[in-house]
Amino acid sequence: MKKIIYSSLVASLLSMNLMAYDANKAEEFSKFYSHMTQKACADSKLFMKADDVMKMLREKKEFFMLDVRTDGENAVLSLSGKNSLHIPINVLFQKENLDKLSADKPIVVVCHSGTRATLAAIGLKRLGFKKIHVLKGGMVALAKANNPKKAPLK
Repeated sequence: MKKIIYSSLVASLLSMNLMAYDANKAEEFSKFYSHMTQKACADSKLFMKADDVMKMLREKKEFFMLDVRTDGENAVLSLSGKNSLHIPINVLFQKENLDKLSADKPIVVVCHSGTRATLAAIGLKRLGFKKIHVLKGGMVALAKANNPKKAPLK
């Protein structure tokens, strides 16, 4: 009897492992990520330098800065201006928040260092947003790039 129960348990666990992932999703991700070689990632137009963002601000270009940091991080240091929007990554993909984003204007996604912004940008691209960029180095890089020669004029 113990052998039957043990065999059934092992068979159940093995069958669960065989169905542990969605094969269609795996194929979709494989197609999406297959072109991402080291060179392709280094040459990607997804990432934007802080100096380029400062230039866009100074020249009053039409774009949004999407801050995906937590509410706590935003309370300490926040982006301001008509072209900035704070939506934490954990609620970014809710319909009411996606509806706040423009598909027509470039969106520069920002977080502390760039990791969460990259994850958010990949998700937004997968949803069909075309003009998505990640601020390379995040708020840290933006703070370093902010100097009298590059800062936006009021």
